[in-house]
Formats: sequence, structure tokens, C-alpha cells
Amino acid sequence: MAIAVSKLYRNCASLYQMQLLAGHKGLGNLVEWVHIVEDQEVSSFLHGHELIFIAGYMYRDDGWLLNFTKELYKSGTSAFVINLGPYIKSVPKEVVDFCNEVDMPLFTIPWKIRLVDVTRDFCTRIMHNESVEASVASTIKDIIFKVGDIETQIQHMERNGYKRDCHLCFVNMSIHSVDEQYNSENMEKLRLFVEQIARTSQRMFISFTYQANLVVVLSESDMYNVRKFVEELMNLIRKKKDSFSINMGVSSIMQGLMNQDINFEKAIAANEMAEKRKVRVTYYDELDIYKVLLAVKDKKVLKEFYHEVFGRLEQYDAENGTDLMGFLRSYLDNNGSPQLVSEQQFIHRNTVNNQLKKIEKITGYNLLNLEEKVRCSIGYMIQDLIT
Repeated sequence: MAIAVSKLYRNCASLYQMQLLAGHKGLGNLVEWVHIVEDQEVSSFLHGHELIFIAGYMYRDDGWLLNFTKELYKSGTSAFVINLGPYIKSVPKEVVDFCNEVDMPLFTIPWKIRLVDVTRDFCTRIMHNESVEASVASTIKDIIFKVGDIETQIQHMERNGYKRDCHLCFVNMSIHSVDEQYNSENMEKLRLFVEQIARTSQRMFISFTYQANLVVVLSESDMYNVRKFVEELMNLIRKKKDSFSINMGVSSIMQGLMNQDINFEKAIAANEMAEKRKVRVTYYDELDIYKVLLAVKDKKVLKEFYHEVFGRLEQYDAENGTDLMGFLRSYLDNNGSPQLVSEQQFIHRNTVNNQLKKIEKITGYNLLNLEEKVRCSIGYMIQDLIT
């Protein structure tokens, strides 16, 4: 977990007389830790997402400070604080311009403020923020999986800003790396992307991992804001050009902490559909009849229905090396129009009719009968779920 630069600044600006000089657009950057760095050679050992303080003990000239600032930016520094005093009396315009150019927040504090006090306070705030968020994430998981006393858990959520009747939406994200050995590293990147977007817009959110997926819980009252969050996340991933992609399943917006186990399952189901359909995002509320099928707890019922509908046709394909299953699906997807199938598959219309007759003979179905076409369509929807 991390904390936004804006939150640290908002809470500490007057206490430490912090002045924001540049990089206003980067206030949403996340800070995972704080360091005092005086030598630009040390910057190569930074992990990124740090807030850096400098008093300027090794300050030589304006060019040195600009190069130092550039090295911090290359290292992924989230924000930069200069302790003005006997070593650095003012901030050069070139440094201000650079920080504005790269959206890296640049602050100053007066010499009378002791850096050890500021850094200790900031680190304490970061650790407290991390502790609270971990506790809330653990509690929402206990609510979802029905572990422990629900009333105690709800009271804990209320103490941390989540009302008993709050509206929550779950987003389940599965990650796919070009190289699977980097999955854990990319998961951490994804988590930081999520935090950056959520904190920049001051959204209340919870995140935790579940079965190698990242689950984000948004406290929203309308789907517009949920869609905006999803869109911003996808845009950020594209902008960063990282070597991974994600599929997202988005649940409904459901009111009340006690009912969120159902909503969580909706996000899981929507994510599975996104992966099967090979689309980036699937919203549970847009799954139409799939929602009815997903609600069937006994999957044996679905499998039995599927084999009743397509068992003979699948067997024929397997024995004869044909793809009548695919042909029938194309026919149904084209609203039962032989002409559209003919155009799509570049075959003569008579060939289409002959294939349809063959399917009718194998299955015993009348493909002009609406009820039997619906039966087959449902069968293909079940195929999407069980294969």
C-alpha cells in the first residue's frame, strides 16, 4: 500500500511550512517510503515511488542540482523536497521548469524545520495508512467469505468510513504477462496503477489478491464512476506500455455490507467471461441470459443440458473431422440467415442449405422452429461457460 503525495502535503503543509513550487499535476503520485539523499550516485539504489529530501550538503552549483533532480526522476521518485538554507538558498528556475515538465512535485521547507522530524512523521503516516488499509481489506474478505462475527466486522468498516448501507462494486482483474516469471512484479505494478487512479480522484477503495487475481472494491453509487475508473486504468496501462495485459470483470453496484458475497461472485463470473470472450472488460449487468446460467450452482445440470443438445453433433464432428458445431453457431449468430452465412464463409447458398439439412438429420432438430433455435443458442452459451 502507498499514500498519495497530495495527502501528505495536505496534512503536513502548514505543520512543516511546505511550499509547492512545481509538478502540480503529479500530486497523485504514490509514496511508499521516504529517504534523505544527498549524493546523486545514491539515486541508482532507489526502488521508485519514494519521497526524497535534500539539504544540499554536497551542493555545488545550479547545474549539479538540475542533474541531481533528473537522476531522481529516472529512479522513479514520486516527489522531491528541498530544505532551503545555507547550502541551497533558492531553487533554480531550470529545476522548477524540469519538475513541471515531468510532473514531479517539488516542495521546499525552511531550514528551521528539522528533516529528521519530517521524515519520521511521514514514515509513521505511511505505515499507519498501510496498516489501516490492510485491516479494512482483511475485514471485507471476512465479510465476503463469512468468517467471524458480521456485526463486529461491519462496525470496523464503519469506523473506517464504510457505512453499513454503503454501495460497493467489485472489479476482479486477471493479469497476463508476456513472460510469466514476471507475473508477481507486474501484479505489483497493476496494484500501484489502481492506487494512483483511485487516490488521484479521491475514491474510497479496497484492494486485495484472490487466487492470483487483484480484486478492487470501489465505494460508488453509480456505474458512471465505475466505468470511468476502468477506462482510466486501461488508458494508464496502454500509456505505460508494460509487458502485460489484463481482463476485468465488473460486478453490479450493490447496497449493504452484508450482501457483498453475492456481488463478489458476480465479479468473478464476469472476469471468467471476459477471459473466455477474449475481451478486456465484461460488466456483469450486461451479461443478459448468461446471468441466469451463471446463477445455476449445480454445473452438472448445465453440462447435462449441453450434451443433450449437442452430444450427437459433437460425436459426428469428432468421427468425421468436420466442424458442424461451428457451422451451426455461425448460422445462429447470423439470425438464421443462409444468405449471411454464405457471404461470411464464402460458400454457395446451396452448400449452406445442404449443411443445415445434414445437421437436422444428425440432431433431429427443425432449425426453422424458434424453440429449437433457442435451445441451441442456450447450448452455445453453456459451452462458453463450461469450456
